[in-house]
Amino acid sequence: MLEFGYKALKALPKFFSYRNDIDIYTEDKVADKEFYRTLFKRVLGNGIKINDVTPLGCKTNVLNAFDNQDKTDRRRKLYIVDGDLELILDTNRNTSGNLIVLDSYCIENYLIDETGGIELIYFSNGSESRDNLKNKLNFSKWLEYNAPCLIDLFLNFAILRKYGGGPIIKTAHDFLTQNGKQTILDKDSINQYSQDIKSQIIQRLSIDGIENPDEIYSNDYSHLSKKWKTDNMTLLRIVSAKNYLLPLLQFRINFCIDKGKSLVPKNSFKLFLADKCDIQRLNFIREKV
Repeated sequence: MLEFGYKALKALPKFFSYRNDIDIYTEDKVADKEFYRTLFKRVLGNGIKINDVTPLGCKTNVLNAFDNQDKTDRRRKLYIVDGDLELILDTNRNTSGNLIVLDSYCIENYLIDETGGIELIYFSNGSESRDNLKNKLNFSKWLEYNAPCLIDLFLNFAILRKYGGGPIIKTAHDFLTQNGKQTILDKDSINQYSQDIKSQIIQRLSIDGIENPDEIYSNDYSHLSKKWKTDNMTLLRIVSAKNYLLPLLQFRINFCIDKGKSLVPKNSFKLFLADKCDIQRLNFIREKV
């Protein structure tokens, strides 16, 4: 597949302006374009023509494109970036003008939704009602199982980032275990990794000559945990869906359709959810257009 550099990608919308009523710039790769196009067509509605979305790679590229846009150009544009760990720390740039900073870790977080999950199970199963499959999925209980340890992990990631560390986020695939026929998150492994991150924080503070590093860490953690309660909504907002929640949901759905392996590849799974998930949480994007 032909790959384009950042400058070439940024210029692409000019060649396709006849195909779109608005130019949308996002993070990620060109391979994610169909996913974004599908999701944003639903969010913005049929009244706005969208056939192309321009992924610019990293968050910095999108922010640079926003900062350097031609302010005299009357064409509608949106620049959309993830919340990332800065969301937890409240250090992101503010949403302003045609820049949208997501109020969740990444765009995939908005796909983690009961509606989309039930639809995939329903069409994969082919013999049970949606109500029966809803009970089998037990979405709220699934969230509750994963919330405490993953929220704790991402709070520690954020504190390490605050003090200049670059936490290795890893993925859910690094922390899996079997519960009968179901593949689930290994909480013990996650908790151990979270403790490792905590140790890195305290060690970094000590190396920097900070007195009482344990107390500093405890104060930081207490502050963040008061803001980000251990509940399902916090899980859906601050834990990376791309790295953790999406693969875990796919394992849960595999279990519900009695398959050890997924019926659809990862990218197809993400695209299906983009087409079927409840988009109410993304209404704030439509309000910016």
